[in-house]
Amino acid sequence: MDRALLAERGWPCPTADQMRRIDAHAIRECGLPGRLLMESAGRAVAVAVRLRFPEVRRPLVVCGGGNNGGDGYVVARTLRDWDARVAPIVVTLAEPGRHSEEARANLALLERAGIEVVSRPTPDRLRELRSASDLVIDAILGVGLTRRVEGELAQALEALRGGPPIVAVDLPSGLSSDTGEPLGAWLPPDLVVTLGFPKLGLALAPLEAEVLVADLGFPRASLEASGVRQFLLDEAAAGRLLPARPLAGHKGSFGHVLVVAGSTGKTGAACLAAAGALRAGAGLVTVAAPRELHAVYEEKLTEAMTLPVEDTGTGAFASIAAKTLLREAESREALVVGPGLGIHPETVSAVQELLDGLRLPCVVDADALNAFARTPEGLRGAGPRVLTPHPGEMARLLGCQTREVGRDRVAAARELASRTGAVVVLKGARSLVVGPDGELSVNPTGGPALATGGTGDVLAGVIGALLASGTAPFEAAAVGVYLHGMCGSQPFASAAGVGSMAGEIADRIPAAWQALAGSESRAEEPHGDLLRRFP
Repeated sequence: MDRALLAERGWPCPTADQMRRIDAHAIRECGLPGRLLMESAGRAVAVAVRLRFPEVRRPLVVCGGGNNGGDGYVVARTLRDWDARVAPIVVTLAEPGRHSEEARANLALLERAGIEVVSRPTPDRLRELRSASDLVIDAILGVGLTRRVEGELAQALEALRGGPPIVAVDLPSGLSSDTGEPLGAWLPPDLVVTLGFPKLGLALAPLEAEVLVADLGFPRASLEASGVRQFLLDEAAAGRLLPARPLAGHKGSFGHVLVVAGSTGKTGAACLAAAGALRAGAGLVTVAAPRELHAVYEEKLTEAMTLPVEDTGTGAFASIAAKTLLREAESREALVVGPGLGIHPETVSAVQELLDGLRLPCVVDADALNAFARTPEGLRGAGPRVLTPHPGEMARLLGCQTREVGRDRVAAARELASRTGAVVVLKGARSLVVGPDGELSVNPTGGPALATGGTGDVLAGVIGALLASGTAPFEAAAVGVYLHGMCGSQPFASAAGVGSMAGEIADRIPAAWQALAGSESRAEEPHGDLLRRFP
């Protein structure tokens, strides 16, 4: 892993196609032999096995016919070479003659070393072998999986479940390298040793398993030639995105955020967005409120200012309010619009007119997004924009079902970013930040403590404060999501993730900011530079 690149952006996370390009470039353009890469891969997995399972004596190494299987053959041979007490049970699921060139060569080496290989056992026989082993090493399917796992292969994966711990080589068999979603049957691991670079699917799928990244020595030129544009943000890279807080700064130095939010029954949303902005360092915050609700905000808000604007008489923004808001926006540095707005027709009209004329950096959230259901192009504006949909709002914008968004979240977020020219934050476990050019930052922080109403309103305020400080939209969204996620995980939230309220998430932001600002990469180094823990 190139430490300089990791420091700049976080972890590069290639797709399957990009990983093939990295391999090909390293072999053809940089002269790294394929056999050497396979040997390095297998030995790295063997190191991880000895590190995490030092008492293993009878590993069951199950191999497919591709290069993933070849890695498995190297693992078995290496473990036996290093310790004569280790007696691997090696299984191949490939049909005779259906091995890749490198896998075939390593299978021959294994046989010459006197290690027996069981060919294509039945599921019952595979269960017997599993029962006789103390570890399963899954080297069956690699990054090239594109179709559902069914039939005999699915039966084999099922036969390997329920026994000793499972170590996945590169990627758990059956898991999509690109989406992190299972493609039919799959084999959940206890440890993943991913090779070269963490695959995008591993970044998107928060597995229960530990994930270690094995450095195989791929040149940086090979990574750059592959066109990787997906990164998982880590602590050190996120810390460098925080805006400076100069000692001589004052409230005018850190920006004024205008929050346009709230309606009858949802006044809390506006207050939470304001709290998020203030806790994230905004110098000033003004909450624009329907005149009918102004007294409520005057009572609720202490640190934020309030601005009464035209309403419908029912606690919703009137269409004429757009002109007032556009005028007020001229003296602010950033705007947050959407939390708790409601969907009154006049409010929808006001939001559409406001965003059509706005040049200010802006966070568009919740009902302000719903105002553009099926017409996301209307969100394209003259000023920088960050859109923060959850999957349901994303589906309404794109005119599809929520489950379609879930099947390929990256594709959905990139489509919305392309159609709107905005930075898109697709919220959820492993939230995504996507730029209009397609660059992707995957966020590893967060937890069940964020699964409560109002936390998204806080996030909108946090990003608004970062925009007001002058942080660029993509960076503001990436570090804002990271910081917000820290407040929903230990040590800031309980291990169980139960009982946190959105206001408490906002209150934790200063402590999380301080921790992030002083951070260097604190990732455990399991084995020097060879293996590194993936968040």
